[in-house]
Parts: sequence; C-alpha cells; structure tokens
Amino acid sequence: MTDHTATAEELTVSIERVFDAARSDVFRAWTDPDEIAAWYGPGHMDTPRDRIRIDLRVGGRYELTMVRRDGAGEFSIGYEILELSEPGLLVLRSDPMPGISQASVVRIELHEEGDRTRMVLTDGPFPADGARWAEAGWNAALDALALRLGDR
Repeated sequence: MTDHTATAEELTVSIERVFDAARSDVFRAWTDPDEIAAWYGPGHMDTPRDRIRIDLRVGGRYELTMVRRDGAGEFSIGYEILELSEPGLLVLRSDPMPGISQASVVRIELHEEGDRTRMVLTDGPFPADGARWAEAGWNAALDALALRLGDR
C-alpha cells in the first residue's frame, strides 16, 4: 500500500479565464458591491447587495453572505485585504471556516490582452474535498461573471 501525501498544488485551486471586457471593468466587478451582487456565488445562491461590505484598502475587510435560493440557509465569508493594486491585483485572506484548519488566500490577477482581460485566480490551501468544492463554486460564479461582463 502506498501512502500518498497531498502536495500544496493539489490543495490549491487555480483557474484562468479570459473576459471580453476591459481590465478596469473586471476589477470593478470584483470590488463594487453592486457589481458583486449581480454575479457572485454558485448557481444555487444569490449574494444580496445589502449583505456585502467592502472596505477597499490594504488591511480592510471584504465580507459577503450568500443566500440559498430555496431559502434553506446562507453562508457568510469574510476576508482581510492583503494586497490591492487597482486595476490589476486583489489578494484576500479568508477568516476561519468550518472544516478548514487554516485560512485560504484568494489571489485575483488581471492582465490586459488588447480589449480583453485574462484573469488568473488561485485559492487555497484546502483539504482535498474542499478544493473540489471551491473550484466548482468559483467556476459557477465566474460563468455568471462572464455573462455579466458580456452584458455591457
């Protein structure tokens, strides 16, 4: 029997997307509560505008609550803003969450590619099951973000 220890790469979600939008528009989608409310969260949840609080500065807070559409519950998450460089970088460290022994760090890098923006998102570390769920949630949210940015 082989004993396998997960590596940091296995526990970190890494997603790259290209959006048909200017980098400033993508950055605003991540940092403006009205914009976040329009796309953030997995498909079965909404993030109401009145449940989003952002103090956009290094050391500030980035907090939101996602609410299940079927009314069966909600999920709040909070972050400390570790790095901020408009319009190219946002780095957030999560508050403690149930079932996860350490904070995760979300890094959103935005790169201009002509009229488009390439986003590189990393999030982790996670336990193996947590990484799978985080990746699915991010992909659902980013699909909604792509639709939102395409509506401009």
